[in-house]
Amino acid sequence: MKQRKHRNLWLELTVIFASVLALVLLVYFVMIVSFQSGASSTNVTMRIAGRVAGIIFDDPKQEQIETVSRMIRYGAHLALFFVVGLVTAFVSMVIFRGYFRIVGIILAGLACYMMAYYTEYYKQYVEGRHFQMTDVALNWYGCLAGIFCMVGSYFLNRLLVKLSA
Repeated sequence: MKQRKHRNLWLELTVIFASVLALVLLVYFVMIVSFQSGASSTNVTMRIAGRVAGIIFDDPKQEQIETVSRMIRYGAHLALFFVVGLVTAFVSMVIFRGYFRIVGIILAGLACYMMAYYTEYYKQYVEGRHFQMTDVALNWYGCLAGIFCMVGSYFLNRLLVKLSA
């Protein structure tokens, strides 16, 4: 019995360590992407938008390419911060147990909001970039969607376990 508890503790610590490491690597990736120069970021987005617009339209106009570029940028904000919210909520649910999970989710939401705001805030100090409150909102909505998905999957899992017993 003692050996089994000991093995479970190591498994639990390994999961916590791997989860926190994944979160740190994800935050590092967000920082790298967020702090690219304006020219570099625009070039990448416009190249992708040109290809996508070429698929959608026969002969895309500059205005259409810019619209596709804006949609790609908005989608990238939502998708990247969806993953941030998902991973942050997972880490908080692994670390906080029982009735303290709600505290973990609130802390995850707070951490996500701070990251959503400050990644945009510090862009104003990067050459060619600027702060936009709409990007903060997109980041935050992506985080909230990720947190809600993680919490929803937790409750769905608990329901399925109860129903299968």
